[in-house]
Amino acid sequence: MSLNGHVVIDMDQHIREYVDVDRVYRDHIDPAYRDAFERLSAAVAERREAGQPANLFMHPNAIIEPSDESRPLGMQDTFGTRHGTKAPDRAAPDRGAAEIPREVHWDPSIRLADMDKAGIDLCVIFPSHATSYVTLRDAGFESALQHAYHRYVANYCGDGGGRLRWALIATLRDVPGTVEQLTYWAEHDANLAGVMIPPAGPNGRLLDNPDYHPIYQAAQDLDLPLLVHGGVLRPPYTPGAVELDNAGFIIRSVYQPWAGMTAVSALIGGGVFDLFPRLRAGVFETGGGWMPWLIERLDDSYASRPHLAPFLKRKPSEVIAEGRLFHAFDPTERYVGHAIEELGEDMWLFSTDYPHAASLPWPNDVTDFTERPDLSSAVKRKVMGENALRLCPRFA
Repeated sequence: MSLNGHVVIDMDQHIREYVDVDRVYRDHIDPAYRDAFERLSAAVAERREAGQPANLFMHPNAIIEPSDESRPLGMQDTFGTRHGTKAPDRAAPDRGAAEIPREVHWDPSIRLADMDKAGIDLCVIFPSHATSYVTLRDAGFESALQHAYHRYVANYCGDGGGRLRWALIATLRDVPGTVEQLTYWAEHDANLAGVMIPPAGPNGRLLDNPDYHPIYQAAQDLDLPLLVHGGVLRPPYTPGAVELDNAGFIIRSVYQPWAGMTAVSALIGGGVFDLFPRLRAGVFETGGGWMPWLIERLDDSYASRPHLAPFLKRKPSEVIAEGRLFHAFDPTERYVGHAIEELGEDMWLFSTDYPHAASLPWPNDVTDFTERPDLSSAVKRKVMGENALRLCPRFA
């Protein structure tokens, strides 16, 4: 117990499964997809041997799905150059510790030691880019990669003494397979925390889509939460992703909050919490200060056009007040206090994004949050652990 005798739960840590695809996937891939994996592995190795970026996503020359967020604002044609756009020299951020080594993704002792330094008792680990395999033409290969990751991360967390928990990846092009995976791992691994879904599905589908209801039903039956987690400019894209003209300044500022708004609006407006009255859901890595504004807007929309949300049986603010939708904050967000005042203390979750850059300065995230003067001790206890225990009862 790290917070004056109270539990601290980091609800959003990561494994960068793309750092070494061989180490993560090779020993765990389904035999039927061994050849497909070897072609992917060979493509990564060829890029690295040539001294080129081996990104799978989030790069103009990515191996699986290229994307670009390099256009500087205020300029039209840049002709592939960066004239006048050199970033100013800045001192490296003080993490309070050495750089987090890449070995953390296959050596859980490194993560556990860092959690001890930060005062974190327990964490939930998400993959970093794996949901983007939805862009592969072969949906069977996508499923095989997700199943291989599940085997890998279950082994990884198995060495954590119960402190490391993981999220199963929903393959939204294979709903029956996802239900089968969720059922299997719920029965076989106590470290499973919930089922991860992206903020929107492939082909423009939102999370209200009835095709996904079997996943929601299985999660409810197994008493596991939906864990909605997005990413920056990689599939499955949420609205606005490809309409921002590659403007990285805007993409990095607003795209992830937009994704969170999309997910929250679809889950509430689609009546998911009414259709599945015991289902719980958490939303991660989209900020949180915008939530009061969004819920006000959803209330107004429901009051004026209830026929457009036929499965929603009460105001969106009443869904929030019921206490089954949770949302993570960034520890240093300015409007945490306002959001808590408007929507209550019981929905907010602590997250660091470790070991990604958003977790800087590590390991000070816990201290930064606990020393905030605008929040009471009781609120801090809820945000840093008690709310997570309600979202994920398996933690108890």
